[in-house]
Amino acid sequence: MTGPVGEPPLEALPPDAPATVEDVRATRRWTWVAFAWAIAASAIAVLALIQAGKDDNSTNTQTTTSSQQVPAEVQSFIKQTDERLDALSRRLNDTASAADLQKIDKRLGQVEDDVSQAKSDASKAASADDVTQLQSDVKDLQQRVDDLEKQQNQQGTGTTTTP
Repeated sequence: MTGPVGEPPLEALPPDAPATVEDVRATRRWTWVAFAWAIAASAIAVLALIQAGKDDNSTNTQTTTSSQQVPAEVQSFIKQTDERLDALSRRLNDTASAADLQKIDKRLGQVEDDVSQAKSDASKAASADDVTQLQSDVKDLQQRVDDLEKQQNQQGTGTTTTP
């Protein structure tokens, strides 16, 4: 069993690998097919029940209008079912091709790369702001040290100390 074009075989994927867009679409497609089969099976079951009812009614004397109305209702149901199946078939035929999905996947990858680059640039800008803040703090500390030295020099002009 192989995976989509450009991807490793399905056996090589780990069991916790995320589903691709194509996997989801294929699952959805098969779900609709199963739904269509369920509708068809239901229609056949209804026809079988009606036929069984006809067989039972043939022995009764009250087989007039009800047996004539039931086939018309069944025909209406079958017509509606056929229309729904045709609409479903048209929708399945209009789904995106594998090439379209690959283009979208490529564009999504580019967007993810752009986002990570923007995030990286933002963190660099934040670190540049941090450097500016640190430079400002260092200048402030230098000014305070200079002020303290001036104060000490002004107070200590009358006395001298020797080591």
